[in-house]
Amino acid sequence: NNLVSVVKYDPSQTIYQATSESELSKSNLSKVSPSLKELLVNGSQDGTLARQELGSMLPVLCLSAGNWLKPGSKVLDLCASPGSKTLQALEIAASSSSSPKRNETKNAKLGRVIANDVHSARLDSLKDAVDRSGLDDILTSRVTYTNFDASVFPPPKSGKLFDAIIADVPCSGDGTIRKDKHILPNWSPATGNALHGLQLKILMRALELIKVGGVVCYSTCSLNPVEDEAVVAAALKRMCNKNARKKNGDVKVEKDVQSAPAVELIEWPKDLLPDFKRRPGVEQWRIAGYSNSVDKDSTSDDDEGDVNDDFGQLSWYDSYEKA
Repeated sequence: NNLVSVVKYDPSQTIYQATSESELSKSNLSKVSPSLKELLVNGSQDGTLARQELGSMLPVLCLSAGNWLKPGSKVLDLCASPGSKTLQALEIAASSSSSPKRNETKNAKLGRVIANDVHSARLDSLKDAVDRSGLDDILTSRVTYTNFDASVFPPPKSGKLFDAIIADVPCSGDGTIRKDKHILPNWSPATGNALHGLQLKILMRALELIKVGGVVCYSTCSLNPVEDEAVVAAALKRMCNKNARKKNGDVKVEKDVQSAPAVELIEWPKDLLPDFKRRPGVEQWRIAGYSNSVDKDSTSDDDEGDVNDDFGQLSWYDSYEKA
């Protein structure tokens, strides 16, 4: 009881985490509680338990709470490795109930999860994770593995688009500094700036592949608005512009806009994790970057010291284009 507890904001009472007093970690689990380690290992192997970061659970929980991801759904996980969201989505989509059992799924119409990753080595690791999950073969047989660049993922040959798409895109990972000691020393605003374009392309492609009434869940493990709000805002703006140009009958861009769907931003499901602490996305942000000279469009930090000698001066811009 003093090592793990139910997550307070989860009404289902099925998510557990280590207590802050326990100071449990992978490195000391065997020493602190051999019986707990045995429980976790055995449960992971037979499919009773799934070990997953709390933040990593949110996209699938959100899609499920909104009833956009449900038994029978066709789901695309665009950047699937290491596979925790794929497995989480699979247990819902490829079952006939929230507690899949062999006799329940045998004659049911099962959904499918397409697990995609651009890196073949990461895709192999994902396959191994699914094989080790302990899930029933009926479930794991409903995974299709693909090896495409997510930003140009091909449309289904059947012509049937996806009910739900998970776009957990490549990011700087600056939201993981509490557990990854390498992130902060190597952090630079240039990382997020460089990834913004790719993240936007992946989200745009996801919006083109979702069916009418379907939902795309965009996520990162970054706290940088350049990788989060700025990407979502840019995607909405581009979709709006494409449809406006199509409506005006611009022949020159007709080929470009013919598949542009009408999209809207959806609120967090009100009944999902009601006590979960969250806040609205920011509506304004500036872009940072190191430069050797002061630009007229930027403002600079006044701090002096070794950092300026090493990297140049940190400057702030009002727009991504100016940066």
